[in-house]
Amino acid sequence: METGYIRYLPLFLLIGFLALCGILVWRGHYKIGAYIVQVAFALFLSTAAAMGLYVLSVVMLTTWLFPGNADFLMFNTLLMHSIGTAFGFSIVKRYVTATGVLKPVEVISSLVLGFIGAGIGFVLFEDATFGADFVDNASAVSGSYFGAVIMGNAQLIVIGLVRVLQNHEP
Repeated sequence: METGYIRYLPLFLLIGFLALCGILVWRGHYKIGAYIVQVAFALFLSTAAAMGLYVLSVVMLTTWLFPGNADFLMFNTLLMHSIGTAFGFSIVKRYVTATGVLKPVEVISSLVLGFIGAGIGFVLFEDATFGADFVDNASAVSGSYFGAVIMGNAQLIVIGLVRVLQNHEP
């Protein structure tokens, strides 16, 4: 039986490793620190918009148009998460990145990738049990959210990383 603080050693080692990685990123040759801030801001805006639209649409739109229709509710979940992700991507791409240019094809591709990611996440987490057991489809909704946020911001993450490694960003 473990006693004392020795059981927290893995946690302390993980915190130390993350602190060392943070120092290396902050003081490194590439400007990865600002890139991480851009991606974190995109994920934050995507989360706020996706969850805000989801809650508003479930409370207002779904209960008004199709009360009790589970299929429309799930389609609404996928759609609102992908629209919110495209919104967060668009704001960061236009106002935070070094190029400052947002093309309509980038917004459409973020929307489509977000919808595909939301669908994949919905299907993958539909039978998971880590969600709230007292809420129906909580795992599927959270999987939809994670898939939409990751896939909808994928082009920002990949293109931004390439630009950082080429010293064009930030």
